[in-house]
Amino acid sequence: MITLSTDEIALLRSILVALRAIKVRDIDKALVILSKLDRNP
Repeated sequence: MITLSTDEIALLRSILVALRAIKVRDIDKALVILSKLDRNP
């Protein structure tokens, strides 16, 4: 078992919250926009 300090727990929690905030649809939209830009130089 790994023992974490309170600072490490807070950091992990903030990372998980940030990841949860990223929406798959937003990533898909960004990929579509980038692929369109890539096709039209």
